[in-house]
Amino acid sequence: MSFCGELRLDGKPGSTELAATMLAASATPAGGPVHLQAAGVLAVAAAPGPGLGAAADLAHPPNGLLAVVDGWSTGGPGSGGVSGRVVESWGRYGLTCLDHLLGDWALAVFDPATSRLVLARSPHSMRRLVVHHTGERLLFGTEPAQLRAAGIPLRVDEAVLAETLTRDLTSLHETLLLGVERVPAGHVLEVAPGRAPSRRPFTSLLSVVPPLRAAPLPVAARELRTALEAAVHDATARAPVAIGLSGGLDSSTITGIASRLAARDGGPARVVPISMVFPGRSHDESRWVDAVEEHTGTAVLRVKPEPYNWDRWRQWTADTLDMPPRPNLALTEAVGTAARQEGLDVLVSGEGGDDWLTGWRSHWPDLWRAGRLGPLWRQTGAGISPRSVRTRLAVARRHALAPFPRGIAGERLTLPWIRPARLRGLDLDGRFAAADAADAALFRSYDQRERWRLAVVRASLPLLDTARTIYTGAGVDWRHPFHDRRVIEVALSTPGLTMYRPGETKPVLRAAAADVLPESVRTRRGKAHFDLELVDAVEEAGGMGLLAGGPLVADGWVDLGIAKAAWTTAVAAARDGRQPPDPQHGLVALWQLVGLDMWLARSGVRF
Repeated sequence: MSFCGELRLDGKPGSTELAATMLAASATPAGGPVHLQAAGVLAVAAAPGPGLGAAADLAHPPNGLLAVVDGWSTGGPGSGGVSGRVVESWGRYGLTCLDHLLGDWALAVFDPATSRLVLARSPHSMRRLVVHHTGERLLFGTEPAQLRAAGIPLRVDEAVLAETLTRDLTSLHETLLLGVERVPAGHVLEVAPGRAPSRRPFTSLLSVVPPLRAAPLPVAARELRTALEAAVHDATARAPVAIGLSGGLDSSTITGIASRLAARDGGPARVVPISMVFPGRSHDESRWVDAVEEHTGTAVLRVKPEPYNWDRWRQWTADTLDMPPRPNLALTEAVGTAARQEGLDVLVSGEGGDDWLTGWRSHWPDLWRAGRLGPLWRQTGAGISPRSVRTRLAVARRHALAPFPRGIAGERLTLPWIRPARLRGLDLDGRFAAADAADAALFRSYDQRERWRLAVVRASLPLLDTARTIYTGAGVDWRHPFHDRRVIEVALSTPGLTMYRPGETKPVLRAAAADVLPESVRTRRGKAHFDLELVDAVEEAGGMGLLAGGPLVADGWVDLGIAKAAWTTAVAAARDGRQPPDPQHGLVALWQLVGLDMWLARSGVRF
């Protein structure tokens, strides 16, 4: 669903005409009639979207609160969809009701009596809320193109641009557009006339500290399985759904559980796993997909993606104001398209399994500080020869005594192709230090901080915004059971001693999903890498020569010669199946140049 609107801060009535103009700019296709609502200084426009019913989820009882919701939640008492339940709960519990609202959602709640507007997103939500604030009004919407339609100035935030070039972002709320902010997942933004906007986290998940004492693996696996079944059930209940199946552990788990639930009353009416295939390519995962199909008895729809269409994505960027997708992400559009051709408007993913369940050594510093040296030593390995002991001691020192990594690479990244002169005056060091200090203050243990991995979350925001727009534009609602609140809570409550096992990732998930996975997938190590898809697409279009004459080179941000040399090195490494000499100078970092240059050239945004 899409919604947007205007909150006047100068006492004038909100304009439904403006709200309707904003909504018309949405990339998400409307699934039904547009709903316009005015309440004093607020005007809202909303339209139903894929997978969320035939009517906009908006509730406004007489003389009461107004609520509008993009997203879904579990059933419960109340009427009028999710928005109706929010209105009923808000009267009793206020903001605290959001902490108990399951599902994936972004919402706005307005109190006409106080002219107070609250915008919020569920924890780790993939949905969006963006705002633009002046002294006279606050504009808000689920897509940046809606704000553009309201006439906001389109200027780039140069500090955010510099951080996006390195993927070392320091803020959850800033965007590439100067003056446009996102409401971060798990946060509320409160706005009222005469008061400065106030943004803060609301989720109690931030208070969950992973325990130090180990839990039996079967117990942890059983708790995770219960949470996963509930999450998959609620994301798929009584509806035909597609599942993006790669053949990896995470998406195969979702496919296996959904296939089991389909046989139960209240489960999905139909499950259609959809897999991309790449015959003859090193990243083809057909053998694992075939194994999942045989094990679950659920037929898999296989699709072969088209090559990267540069003209199509240039126009898409101009239309949406989002960064263009990397070529390996653009491949997944074929999955959304296939889902719609099958008559399916809900697409369930395995996104989030890596975030919450991989299992790291991040609990080791906590064990060291607590004096729990025995459990720590046992997790370094089993060898007792002098050489093995020396190796285990070195591993313990490196991971238990090392300072917490800052940013995505340990320290603020500086890339050789970015001209230092263009960064002067942006205070990137100060921003980086402030973000690091804020992250440290938010958490009570080393392990807790690493489980949330905020530096990685910030780096992923542009990519995930692009992915969501691709899927909603294709007419499907993209859902993620691994980011369900119940799954996150179980993951955060599982001790690091249980979550981590030397030589094996995701031991708790492998145990929890053992019966729904073929053995070849349950024991699978590693992942497919799609680097060559990126290489082929960029090389076909001219390599780093794409940047010649573009905004980044013309405005002095990028040294084209250095970028070309780095690209040549990274391509050679990718074709040999290895990392470049400096992993931070690889294909992903270089794609940032191409993607941002295309965004600047096509979006109408100016320096």
